[in-house]
Amino acid sequence: MRVLPLSLAVLLGTACGFPAFAHAFLKQANPAPGSRITSPPAAVLLTYTEGLEVPFCKVTVKSPSGIAVQTAKPQPVSGHADELSVPVHITAPGKYTVIWHAVSVDTHRTQGHFSFTVSP
Repeated sequence: MRVLPLSLAVLLGTACGFPAFAHAFLKQANPAPGSRITSPPAAVLLTYTEGLEVPFCKVTVKSPSGIAVQTAKPQPVSGHADELSVPVHITAPGKYTVIWHAVSVDTHRTQGHFSFTVSP
């Protein structure tokens, strides 16, 4: 029986198409995590590392007092399977927190949070 060196076995396994087990992690956001902006956004845009199952994703945007300010469920962005848009109604300055739960197309779940500040 012949045994392949480990590096060759890994290379062959990759070339033969072992399934990729990836997760949708937050890649970027607008407003950006930790940013300070001067005018309130109409929506928060989240970009992930892979495509999403949007109906199973959840995003909450909280005001400095802990009140939810999102006005609808996350929406897909046309032509961008890895992006969500969440409409928000922000009327006051302060630090806002975005709490996200994502489900990728391969059904893996991820979650996280970040904040941005609206200052006059």
